[in-house]
Parts: sequence; C-alpha cells; structure tokens
Amino acid sequence: MLSLLVFSSTAHSWGLATHAYLDDQLNRKGGLMNAQEIYGGMAPDLFNYMFTSPYASDLYMQTHYQFMKVWDLARSMRAKALSYGFVSHNNLWGADSTAHHAGRTVGLTEGYVIAKAKALGNMAPLPPQLGIPPELTLTLYHAIVEAGVDILVTQADPLIGQKMIDAALYRSRSFPYLLVRAYAADFSPYFGNPGAAARAIRSAESAFRKNVILYGYALVQDDMTSVQLVAEQMAETAEEYLAAQGIPLPPKEQLEQLLQYYLRTAMLLCEPDYRQEITATREYVDQQLIMYGITH
Repeated sequence: MLSLLVFSSTAHSWGLATHAYLDDQLNRKGGLMNAQEIYGGMAPDLFNYMFTSPYASDLYMQTHYQFMKVWDLARSMRAKALSYGFVSHNNLWGADSTAHHAGRTVGLTEGYVIAKAKALGNMAPLPPQLGIPPELTLTLYHAIVEAGVDILVTQADPLIGQKMIDAALYRSRSFPYLLVRAYAADFSPYFGNPGAAARAIRSAESAFRKNVILYGYALVQDDMTSVQLVAEQMAETAEEYLAAQGIPLPPKEQLEQLLQYYLRTAMLLCEPDYRQEITATREYVDQQLIMYGITH
C-alpha cells in the first residue's frame, strides 16, 4: 500500500515533488550529485506516515529539527550531497518552514500550505456525511493542497517525476547507514534497543525509496492521469489514516472521485501563485544554507 503522499500523523509541509523541484533548482552539483541532493531533500519525510505508531511525532521531530546530525556525519561526496538536500528540507529555516510557519509570498504568518488549506476548506467544505471531525479536516485539506501543488510542479518541470525516480534508483547505498549512525541511538527507546532501531530505520528508508519511485511514476503522466493516480493513492492512504482514527469511509471508488475533485480544486486555487512561492522559498533556503555554512 502506498503511504507516501498524504495524511502525515505529525505535521504538513511541501509535498515530495515540490521538495525534489526545490533541490533540483538549488543544484549545487550536477549529474549524479544532483540526484543525491534531490533524494536527500525528500528523505526527512520517511517516518511521516507511521499512523499507528505512538512515536510518530518523535520520529518526525528528529528528522525535521535534529537534521544537522546527518550533515555532521557525512564524509563522502555522495553523503555530503544527500545530507545537503536533507538539511535543505528542515522545519526551522529550511523549505518546510515556508509551508507551515511563514510563507514568503502567501500565508506570511502561517505558511503557504496552511493558508491554502484554509482557503480550500472555505471554498469546498467536506461533505458532512463523511463524518470526519473538525480537528481532522484541516489535516486532509493540507494533504490535498500538498498533492495538488506537486502535480502543478510538473507543469514547471515536466521531468520532475523522472528526476524523482532517478534520485531514488541512484541514491547512495550508504545512505541508510548514515541515517542509522545519525538516529539509531536516539530512536532506541522507541524500538527497544539500538539494533532494533537500526533495523527500523533501514526498513523505513527502503519502503520510502520504493514509494518515491511509484509516486514519480504517477507524476510523469499527463495531468488528467496524474490526478487519477494520485487520487487512487490518496484513497488508499486515507483509508489507513482514518481507520487508525476509527472513522469509516465511503466505498473506494466514490472516495477516489471525491479526491479527484478536491485535487483539481486545490490546483485551481494554487495555480496563480505557487511558482512565485516556490521561487521565493528556493531563494530563501539558498541564503540560509550559505549563512549556516552548508555547502559541498
């Protein structure tokens, strides 16, 4: 089951294609090193979708706030490129901070994704018969906005889906072990011991890598097909996420049609200004990386 796209149990940020686009634009190194940067820029989200884990928020906090652990341990050229992307993602001053803390052009006090999620909720309220409680509706709107922007990004760069696939296929074999060195000790209380934590990290990264390839495949299609495939993937993930909350959903086909409608609505809402926000985010993150001495 794909669990990559949406409904993080912790917080919401830019989608994976948007992160890939940002790191491709930063592009400190060309060729294979750029592919490492792209994969590293997506990788902090590898623990975001553990819906039933009581530790999901803690794992999210580690990769989004303790990101320098990865940079500090990177030694090889590929590891530095991966960790460069990893750091660029962060929620303190990296790309995620403009998604849900302080947008650069829209949502200046709350983040672009949050501002657009609220606007989507006002424009197209969820059908009340779905029975989704108010505390979860904004989470769903966030997820839809993220996925909608990801599909829009394919208009800015029609090759972004293929770049995601290539980044996952060619990511350095050493990367899971870099993550283990960075986080296994801190994760050990959640998994019982450092060995179990190391296995959990490697397993999560392996699943994440496969899902990036599948998501990239959905984004190399034409817009109509991409919307259909993303809606199908979102429907699967929604079932998993809401089941963990004890909320039943309508038949899958009906849910997919509903999600297609909301994705298209989110795309209409974001199309006028998403490029300006992403460009401003890239410029901001580039400045922050330089200021903090993150270069390779």
